Amino acid sequence: MELDFLWEMAMEYGYLSMFLVNWLLLFGLPIPNEFAAAFSGVVTETSDFKPLPAFLSAYSGLVTSNLFAYGLGWLFGHRLIEWLQTTFLQNGIERFRQFLAHKGNWAIAFSFFLPGVRWAMPYVVGADRFPLGRYLLFAMPAGFVWTITYFTLGRSFPYAYEAILGNLQWFLIALSSIAVIGLIGYLAITRKGGKGGQV
Repeated sequence: MELDFLWEMAMEYGYLSMFLVNWLLLFGLPIPNEFAAAFSGVVTETSDFKPLPAFLSAYSGLVTSNLFAYGLGWLFGHRLIEWLQTTFLQNGIERFRQFLAHKGNWAIAFSFFLPGVRWAMPYVVGADRFPLGRYLLFAMPAGFVWTITYFTLGRSFPYAYEAILGNLQWFLIALSSIAVIGLIGYLAITRKGGKGGQV
């Protein structure tokens, strides 16, 4: 995978680049988050960057970009949800909101480890007006674990991390697909159970 532009950013903007990359990922930078987090670790082994400020830059970029997505959901997504509730998706939206109310805490934490879901979750919970304090309580520790995992991988394998992550990426995509299919199945089963219980 071509990551030359990450090196150029790091050389040009220093620690700020590790913060900025996470914002660019939010807006569609065509590179997996895992590579960006690992790269922040790589540069601490292959150049003069210090581990602590590099990690804090990457982590703060991840957290603040998630907060930004949450804010977008809060400001604009609620109207979308209200409109969707007037369509045939009303029952599905309501079941998903119930799911968030009962299992949203752990869904937020787990979503950090699923490509794609990681960026959709803050928007969704913001749109559903999920309490910000509760969101941060589960998002920040999960984001810390996720960032330090890939940061450490980059530091440990600075010359092999691309190959490692290239193979790992397919597993993570499969895991994301299974999680989404599992959620759809769970919502379908609870809907069927709810209908069965009606008289």
